[in-house]
Amino acid sequence: MTQHTDAVAPLSPAEHAELEALLCQLVAINSINPWIIPGAPAEGEIAAFVAERLAALPGVAVNVEEVAPGRPNVLARVAGTATGRHLALNVHTDTVDCASWPETALRPRRDGENLIGLGVADNKAQCAALIALVRRLAANPPAGDVTAIFAADEEGPSIGSRELVKTFTADACIVLEPFGIGQACVLHQGFGSLELVVRGAAAHGLVDDAPDAGVQLAELVLGLAAIDREILAPRAHPRTGKAFFHTAWLRGGTDYGTYPAELTLGFEMGTNPGETLADRLREIEAMIAAVRVRSHPTLDAEVLVKLENDPFTAVGHETLLETFSDATNVVTGAPAEAIGVNTWTDAAIMQGAGIPTIMCGATGGGFHGIDEWVSVPSVAQLVEILERCARRFCV
Repeated sequence: MTQHTDAVAPLSPAEHAELEALLCQLVAINSINPWIIPGAPAEGEIAAFVAERLAALPGVAVNVEEVAPGRPNVLARVAGTATGRHLALNVHTDTVDCASWPETALRPRRDGENLIGLGVADNKAQCAALIALVRRLAANPPAGDVTAIFAADEEGPSIGSRELVKTFTADACIVLEPFGIGQACVLHQGFGSLELVVRGAAAHGLVDDAPDAGVQLAELVLGLAAIDREILAPRAHPRTGKAFFHTAWLRGGTDYGTYPAELTLGFEMGTNPGETLADRLREIEAMIAAVRVRSHPTLDAEVLVKLENDPFTAVGHETLLETFSDATNVVTGAPAEAIGVNTWTDAAIMQGAGIPTIMCGATGGGFHGIDEWVSVPSVAQLVEILERCARRFCV
């Protein structure tokens, strides 16, 4: 197996230049998720770009599978030369919005060794690395099959990977996210996207005794903050940290002179490995009951679950992790560090389908924000690490 790893050549200067040019092309394609911004372009254009690139490679079988109108997954398989293990690599092609920097977000630019642009780290760098990996493997296939998955909608409800695992399987999977060269993520948090609905009574603002949904909601928000402070913080996970909480948006009401009949708060709460969203819901319901007893006997409040994603814990991944760590050691001079993180990814879906999964990616920062960046040299390192890992694992 060592012979396979040692046979992998570093990327040439021409390949470095081609990889950066490819990354710039991917960033320039608007693939903002319409679940986040209704009417956004979604993944259709970037999926067509990826499919055309990979279908041109000899020996690569490409399937474009639409999971919703205009929202396809792209699967590209390099057939192995023998009956080795089948490795899948999953990367998402959608991005978040760029409302805070619309003029420059889709115009990638260099800043030293970093490239800046919308989704350049999350997750266009991994898309570029996976395209480059397929090209290299197609030129010299490994013993087992390798399937590159370009999935839709990870920044939303993950309809791409959820639909994929209904029929797809492999011996192991690497989900690509920008966790940084030298690290392999083996567990992360889950979360719930929730709505807290408070129903009062529409009444003239001069009425003194009408139930005020705004006042009631304010006390409930303080209660959510208390759950965060008094329950989630003391129970922080040693590897994934504190289960997160944040408010997101507020809607309701009609005019200054009228009590709101209904107010709705959107918020999210995390779940650590070993927990479920049911744990969070019990805590929230207990808080609502306490507010009802303490301050508002007629309080009419309800929590609605809009999205539930389980935590991720890698299982059966030991061989893949060891192989990946060895490959990282060859490229960087140090083995990969197994880490946990306080985010959520499609790894939970792949592992939940019974496919042993780990995560890795290039080095970047500013995710979901202005001037998101990725280290261009780290993208090249990622390609080489993945190739070494794939050739050793697929025996």
